[in-house]
Amino acid sequence: MKSILRLSTLAILSAFFFSSCVKEVTVAVTTESPITGSWVLNSAAEGDSKGWSPFYTGLENGVFTMYNNGSVRYDDADVSMSGQWYITTTTGAFFDEYGSYYNDTHQALQLHLSDPYTHSAIDLNFDNVDFYNSSFVATYFNGTLIERYSFGRY
Repeated sequence: MKSILRLSTLAILSAFFFSSCVKEVTVAVTTESPITGSWVLNSAAEGDSKGWSPFYTGLENGVFTMYNNGSVRYDDADVSMSGQWYITTTTGAFFDEYGSYYNDTHQALQLHLSDPYTHSAIDLNFDNVDFYNSSFVATYFNGTLIERYSFGRY
């Protein structure tokens, strides 16, 4: 009888200890925007679905560095500017990088930078932005043609 009592006590205690051992794992998830990092402007063009003509913006020789807190820096050989970037999800009309027209939900990108010493400024307000692995393409309709800016990782 004592051996049955010992075995039952051992079984109850074992069940208690094993059932009370619960491991909880909490994973901290930080969301980082796909724009975070350093970028160079690879090309700019204007046109529509029928064709594109490249143009020079003056920003091709610099590096844009976007931070996760929404701040941005632009540096080239002549100037350093700082400011803010914003990505918003919006619904409305826009043109994609191929010149196709859509009226749907999409992301828009704004970059606002300035240098108080040289009074230089960069204000880019893109109607649409699409992100890929190591690049992004942003478009803006200027009232006549679509402007397309292609950026690559630096």
